[in-house]
Amino acid sequence: MQLLSSSAILLDAVARAGSFRRAAEALNMSASAINRQILNMEAEIGLPLLERLPRGVRPTPVGERLLADIRRWRREQALAEGQLRELTGQRRGAVSIGATECFSTAVLPDVIRSLWQYHSGLEVSTQFASTEELVRKLVAKELDLALVFNPPARFAADIVFRLKLRPGLVMATNHPLAGSRNLRLANCLRYGFVLPDSSVRIHEFIESAFREAHIEVLSPLKSNSIAMMKSMLFSSEMMAILSIFDVHTELAQGSLVFLKIEDSKLEKEELVIAVPSNRRPSPTTQAAIALLRAALTDIASTHSMTDNVS
Repeated sequence: MQLLSSSAILLDAVARAGSFRRAAEALNMSASAINRQILNMEAEIGLPLLERLPRGVRPTPVGERLLADIRRWRREQALAEGQLRELTGQRRGAVSIGATECFSTAVLPDVIRSLWQYHSGLEVSTQFASTEELVRKLVAKELDLALVFNPPARFAADIVFRLKLRPGLVMATNHPLAGSRNLRLANCLRYGFVLPDSSVRIHEFIESAFREAHIEVLSPLKSNSIAMMKSMLFSSEMMAILSIFDVHTELAQGSLVFLKIEDSKLEKEELVIAVPSNRRPSPTTQAAIALLRAALTDIASTHSMTDNVS
């Protein structure tokens, strides 16, 4: 089922490829044939859609506006096709889930297995990205739902679940402080910290905590990779401040320890499940949300890291 004109699809392909030649190679067409269709489209509209450059093409302002509509129409067409396949029995449902990287090994695999158990033939797609990228994809309705840490105050999506929890101290099981209780940040300075860089949302919470405690901390390593930070803890006495969901797998394996931080100035993070505005979640999306709510609440409650769930 093709609801968009071939010219619109070709315009999108050329804009993404950056040249007629690369688009032609990807589509197995001639560059001249693609150019001819887009020229006819420009003549019909009466305005140029592409700026022809010596080393490729780029959309004009009018082209950018039209491309945004074309891409939105393509997403809506894909959604409509999926719904039709469900109605005709050709497909048993689909759900697209976005999340930050920590959920690639914790929570989501179990949730997906549970979905398959009760919804045979369900198609699941996952996309892992930063909070900013997940928000963009939700607003553009490219995802059915997303797990988002610390979303912006002005969030153009519907929040269906909210969990507030404090980060904790993470260290190797043989760390000198692994058996401690009532730890404050000042007790940990001699061991050093591996810290997330400013691109990771928890960074601002950690910076604020050290600032409020009047502590200046020097980190030998800052990284945008939580996996890298955790790897460094196994072979050193350094520590990290992370979410319980960042280390859930390692806690289950017994390779890392997660301890409560007593500093009252450490703010809670917010984790939400959000869905696109003005779109009723499908039955499979609702099932995924219910499973995620239960799993997230259970993990947070097990480690006593939350007192605010909604």
